[in-house]
Amino acid sequence: MLSYTINFDMDALKITETEYTKVKYTTEQSKIINDISKFLCLIIQIPETAIKGIVWKALREWQLKNNKTIEEIAEMPINRRLNAVKEIFYVGNNILKKMLKQPRSKNEIILDIAFEKAFKYYLNYLYKKSH
Repeated sequence: MLSYTINFDMDALKITETEYTKVKYTTEQSKIINDISKFLCLIIQIPETAIKGIVWKALREWQLKNNKTIEEIAEMPINRRLNAVKEIFYVGNNILKKMLKQPRSKNEIILDIAFEKAFKYYLNYLYKKSH
C-alpha cells in the first residue's frame, strides 16, 4: 500500500492528540474510530492518536449537524449510511487540511487521495461484512 508524507503543523496535531485523550466514547464509537484511524495511518504518515482525534472531531461535527448519533448510522438504509460516512470523511479531510503546512495545494491533493482510499476501504469492509 502506498503511504504519503504530508507536511502538517505538528503543534496542531499535538493539541488534537491531547484533546482526544480526554474524550469519553462508547464501545461502538471506539471501534469505528480505531478502524478508520488505523487505515488512515497506513496511508498518511501521522501519529495514530492524532488521526483518532481528527476522526472523533469529524464524527462529533457530523452528529451535531445531523442531530443523530453514530449508532444511528448503522440502522440507516445503505444509501443514507454511505452518504453519512462520506460526509464524515469529508469533514475529517477538511479538519486535517486546516493543519497543513506548505506546499498546501500538493498536500491537499494527497489528503484527498488518502481519504478516497479510506472510503474505498470502508466500502470493502461493508461488503465483506454483508457476505
